[in-house]
Amino acid sequence: MIDSTQVPFDEKRLMDLLQEYWGFDSFRDSQKGPIQSMAQGFDTIAVLPTGGGKSLCYQVSGLYRGGICLVISPLIALMEDQVLDLKSRGLSAISLAGMKSYRDIERLLDNAERLPSCFLYCSPERLSHPLFKARINRLQINTIAVDEAHCISQWGHDFRPEYRTLHALRMVCSGAVIGAFTATATAVVAVDVQRQLKLEAPRTFVSPMARPNLVYSVLDTGDAEAELMQALSNSNGTGLLYVSSRSDAEIWTSRMQAMGISAGAYHAGLTADERARTQTGWMNGERRVLACTSAFGMGIDKQNVRFVYHASPPQDLEGYVQEAGRAGRDGDPSACVLFVNRSAKKWSRERLEQRLPNLTLIQEVYQGLANQGQVPVGSLPVEPTTFDCHHWLRSHGINFNSWRSSIDFLQRAGYVTARRLKNERIMEVTFNGPGHESFQERHPFSYDVFSELKRTMEETDSSSCRVQLRSLASNCGISLSKARHELEKLKNWGLIGFEEIAPDYSIDWKRPREESKNVTLPRELQIDWVESLEAKWEAIQSYLTTDICRQVAIQSYFSEEPAQSCGVCDNCLKQNESWARGKWLNSIPDEGVDLKSWIKKTPVRHKSVLFHFLRKWMAANEIEVLNSILHRL
Repeated sequence: MIDSTQVPFDEKRLMDLLQEYWGFDSFRDSQKGPIQSMAQGFDTIAVLPTGGGKSLCYQVSGLYRGGICLVISPLIALMEDQVLDLKSRGLSAISLAGMKSYRDIERLLDNAERLPSCFLYCSPERLSHPLFKARINRLQINTIAVDEAHCISQWGHDFRPEYRTLHALRMVCSGAVIGAFTATATAVVAVDVQRQLKLEAPRTFVSPMARPNLVYSVLDTGDAEAELMQALSNSNGTGLLYVSSRSDAEIWTSRMQAMGISAGAYHAGLTADERARTQTGWMNGERRVLACTSAFGMGIDKQNVRFVYHASPPQDLEGYVQEAGRAGRDGDPSACVLFVNRSAKKWSRERLEQRLPNLTLIQEVYQGLANQGQVPVGSLPVEPTTFDCHHWLRSHGINFNSWRSSIDFLQRAGYVTARRLKNERIMEVTFNGPGHESFQERHPFSYDVFSELKRTMEETDSSSCRVQLRSLASNCGISLSKARHELEKLKNWGLIGFEEIAPDYSIDWKRPREESKNVTLPRELQIDWVESLEAKWEAIQSYLTTDICRQVAIQSYFSEEPAQSCGVCDNCLKQNESWARGKWLNSIPDEGVDLKSWIKKTPVRHKSVLFHFLRKWMAANEIEVLNSILHRL
């Protein structure tokens, strides 16, 4: 950290830069502290809610300090968008992200070295590139901004092993001020970020998590899927539907398209081009709703998102707040509804248990990596080895999620890093019988898919075949999500069975190979990490069942700073009977109202409130239902 006494602080110049390049007359309250802190040369940790303007914090302070502002982010789309935005403002900006050749990187670093002031964007992985490591001492880096800083912490909800190398920047760029920015960090995560980045007496700024325009609600119902279908059908404006798996993203996309909703699927199984097209289509309004996994969203700045629905409970409150926070960035009211039923709660618990460390399985997976890579004990391969995941899982009778969890622990413990080799989705299809042609007219897409599979099967002269989902979709003239949906339909009809082939992985060995029986996990992964996962799961379960204001519940999880009740979430409205009577009870006509129709017309953000008062008024004999007609007594 530069001694701040050697850098006189000129607040007027800071404001002049804001006005000249961004056209604003003032900072938001949440931005002022972090910007002034970094401008004065203090290491800084800033926790600002999603949509809180983190990028402006390091951009203005970086420009103020001059030289190079190195911005480290895991988000290629975000980096590209910010580079274009900065250039449009007349500022110099360079991105090292993406598939760039050695010569490209050399040319870009030459440009950064010559420019008197610029923003240099790169991913954590790019910092380990030989050319970057050789040239970094020649770059005048005065400011370092670490975006999505929670990724460096074991206790963060999106830990990334490659972030653990960032602490080396403190040694190489000793004169630079470092700012760590995130939207979701508990006090424990903030302390870990400070330790991992070796920040020197950082100033920490934690903004309130409350977003008054977001209307939070939890709808606990016996048929969450039906309620979600109805909510999507009745919704207006642009929105997001978060789901838990790639297949769910595709299935929900097909369902929405069948309802006439312009929808798309976004998940990590798509190619970079497909994800970019899907995201662009949603950003410019060609697609109204995206069914997406947690792979979507970080760094996305779309102002008019009117709703964010979650089809099932996420794994932790940090992830939920970040995803729900993509709604309402324009300040207008927006609905954030979490749909849940008993089976979803059970399933979320099972997902948690799959993430817990199983040392016997971890050692078995480690042995499998060594066997397939032909890595003898004591050796450290220079080149990555390859792992055939599908073959190994079949031979050992282990599911992919358990294997993936074991690999995650091996990465966290520093044994290996694993990288998926291809994004191509391959399905192994088995035919259960000769099939029939009776569904050709009623289900033409299903028939086309079935015919294409039969053709492929005949070419292989087997009762099963492997097909690339992309090729299947292309040959049938349908989308990936539609192809996946049609496979599900054929499976449900009993015509086929299928499973997705687990991909191959490239394995980088970070330390000499050991006997598998000697592979251990540090205490922080065996005990502390388990306690952390359990605490995160309990926090999201508490959020589902609490009767206090949702905004207050979120604020209390992230900070000890008190928060005021929002007055608009489902729990607040359940305490406001006069509002409910005026909205519902007093509006029941003398002849009564059709209950199902009434409920159907109720906005989904208010449904749990309506159910609450219907039960209360019925118990108090203020209403009754006769032949599906609701009457006021």
